[in-house]
Amino acid sequence: MRKSLLPLLCLLLPLLPDCSAKKVYPDPAFGWHNNDFSTIFGRLSRITARNPSDPPVWVIRFGAPADTYAGQLALTPPDMLTGYNGGETVEVRGRVRADLAHPDYTGTWYEVSSIRLWSPHR
Repeated sequence: MRKSLLPLLCLLLPLLPDCSAKKVYPDPAFGWHNNDFSTIFGRLSRITARNPSDPPVWVIRFGAPADTYAGQLALTPPDMLTGYNGGETVEVRGRVRADLAHPDYTGTWYEVSSIRLWSPHR
């Protein structure tokens, strides 16, 4: 009896709903920073300026909207980000500059002294 049920179960298994559905989970560790924010690990994002002829605003996302600085800081100087496209995981070193402002980004700014691209395979 058992041997006759096994082939039947094998045929019916793929027909069960959601058995073959791929589950996609958000990345639980999308960023990190030390206590004084002199080192931040996160993902680069490029925000298009209101005026298309103006350069984009670069942002590093390291936390959730409920976190300090809403989990992101705008990066300056822009020439430090030459060669990046957005979406890269990076480590930046520098300092928070609450005194800086720009009409295309109302959040807090970060002055980058160094940036390093992180690769998932080393």
